[in-house]
Amino acid sequence: MRLIPLLLVTLFCGVEGSIYLPQKLYGEVTSPLYPKPYPSDLETTTVITVPTGYRVKLVFWQFDVEPSEGCFYDYVKISADKKTLGRFCGQQDSPQGNPPGRKEFMSQGNKMLLTFHTDFSNEENGTIMFYKGFLAYYQAVDLDECTSQPNSVEEGLQPRCQHLCHNYVGGYFCSCRPGYELQKDRQSCQAECSSGLYTEPSGYISSLEYPKPYPPDLRCNYSIRVERGLTVHLKFLDPFEIDDHQQVHCPYDQLQIYANGKNLGEFCGTQRPPDLDTSSNAVDLLFFTDESGDSRGWKLRYTTEIIKCPQPKALDEFTIIQDPQPQYQFRDYFIVTCKQGYQLMEGSQALLSFTAVCQHDGTWHRAMPRCKIKDCGQPRSLSNGDFRYLTTRGVNTYEARIQYYCHDPYYKMMTRAGSSESVRGIYTCTPQGIWKNEEEGEKMPRCLPVCGKPVNPVTQKQRIIGGQKANPGNFPWQAFTNIHGRGGGALLGDRWILTAAHTIYPKEHNKENNVNVSKDVFLGHTNVEEIKKLGHHPVRRVIIHPDYRQDEPNNFEGDIALLELENSVTLGPNLLPICLPDNETFYDKDLMGYVSGFGITEDKIAFNLRFVRLPIADREACQRWLRTKNSNDVFSQNMFCSGDPTLKHDACQGDSGGVFAVRDRSRDIWVATGIVSWGIGCGEGYGFYTKLLNYVDWIKKEIGDEN
Repeated sequence: MRLIPLLLVTLFCGVEGSIYLPQKLYGEVTSPLYPKPYPSDLETTTVITVPTGYRVKLVFWQFDVEPSEGCFYDYVKISADKKTLGRFCGQQDSPQGNPPGRKEFMSQGNKMLLTFHTDFSNEENGTIMFYKGFLAYYQAVDLDECTSQPNSVEEGLQPRCQHLCHNYVGGYFCSCRPGYELQKDRQSCQAECSSGLYTEPSGYISSLEYPKPYPPDLRCNYSIRVERGLTVHLKFLDPFEIDDHQQVHCPYDQLQIYANGKNLGEFCGTQRPPDLDTSSNAVDLLFFTDESGDSRGWKLRYTTEIIKCPQPKALDEFTIIQDPQPQYQFRDYFIVTCKQGYQLMEGSQALLSFTAVCQHDGTWHRAMPRCKIKDCGQPRSLSNGDFRYLTTRGVNTYEARIQYYCHDPYYKMMTRAGSSESVRGIYTCTPQGIWKNEEEGEKMPRCLPVCGKPVNPVTQKQRIIGGQKANPGNFPWQAFTNIHGRGGGALLGDRWILTAAHTIYPKEHNKENNVNVSKDVFLGHTNVEEIKKLGHHPVRRVIIHPDYRQDEPNNFEGDIALLELENSVTLGPNLLPICLPDNETFYDKDLMGYVSGFGITEDKIAFNLRFVRLPIADREACQRWLRTKNSNDVFSQNMFCSGDPTLKHDACQGDSGGVFAVRDRSRDIWVATGIVSWGIGCGEGYGFYTKLLNYVDWIKKEIGDEN
């Protein structure tokens, strides 16, 4: 900030005066009217002040003052700390006068005075000369109070720290040497050794000022506190010198040593004490002095020795001590593991890991464990299968092996492509105590139902007029339903029944009648009375194909339904599922198939399962026959027909929902190609069936590929 207004006042008043600049960390000072020529007959003093704890540094940036010998006429005088730092005139870089150049002017305190003096005129050889004056910059510089000269004149510059002085920007503070305490005046120090604490495993302790004479009137307490498990050793160094008396033991000054509260001795004189093994981790040294004396005191080195524990020893041949050491000391530890396939045991408790630590009293904090062979436990039971031991029977410990297998020929184990049932079924007891298969890990194998493999298949090779009684095992997939009257169905997998939708939601029935109708499903026999004795299988869920229309009596499109049983059934010779078709060859003209059921035969209700062998008919022939009957029934591509109008054999009421079964000789399996759906009369022409090939994707989506 320039001082033009104040200097103008001085100029026009023609009086001397002082200008006090505001206390700042930096600023500038100029001559009056700068950079215009300064006035004549003027003397002003500018007082520059910076905050306490700083010095003033001043540098001239421009300087143009009338030169004269000894700067007698016009001049700038700089003073600080009651001393003149210089008197200057002339121009920068000129030999005339005494210009300040780029010199830095520094005060010791926080003030600097700059006096500017001009005489009555500025003439040279009769010519009036004009001089611009000066421009100077100042800034606050940290004062290092700790290095101030002792003979400084200005009061307050000399720090009075009795021991140690520490400088910081803008000030300083005092501290004391170890064993002394800073007093309230923050400068003086007084001996304080009543609570010295040493916790390192080794170190040095000495009297104050050692090896110089110790102060008078001391009451010192030095405490050594090291960790448990360590014992402290003391070794005194030379010189050892404590005031003594020839006749009385330690009457003036004395050093007392305690370990665990026990006094180990009182020492003084010039003979240093012997080396001491305190057998303790807690030692106290008490040092008392009187008001006089000039003995040099004492110094000792303390060290610690670590307690040792006995070498650990394994209790059995399966125990492994990791990285055994030749010696174990306090706080050392060892880790125990077992050989592969064995379990760490502490008593009856299994351990995930074991670590023992050497205690302060030289004992291990835990007893050595034992290693017990891993036990995988009894293998889990396999639904529709079993297992046998490949190793010692009944032994389920590490490296034991078992073979799971499924109940042939009714179930087959699910395997990956390229794998075999023997590989998939082998499980080994692992080091982790878990039964595992090398392909599937812990995942249990699955025994899937084998479809289309009756133990006692039909062997009739001639066409049978009117049907024939079935023998047990001929059609083991046959289901007997009693929902809105008799019906049939076929077992898929081990918990699904394939049937016709109209046996559940009959045509020309009100939809309100669909609710709360019991759905009885029977399996496993060829006689109605016997099959009922076996008990019905509760139905968990009914799935009707979305294309089925109950309210359209002449449209059997989508006449297919699935019943999910509450529980899987156990397969056997009289209860096996049938397979689903996978190609159109199952619908070739004249291909023979079998239809079985508990329906009407010769106008009588059948009490035994009967079957009939039928050929697949020509589609156009069936359409012509329907036209002769003036039928408006829908015969879609999702249906096929079978039979021969010249022969009196067919499915009839009560057979609906049963399947049209065809033998696939290439694979030796039986395939359900259709579901008994509708017809005109019984044995009077053709029968019409839901074409299952067109619904295989829907079936798999609902029940899953595995079924």
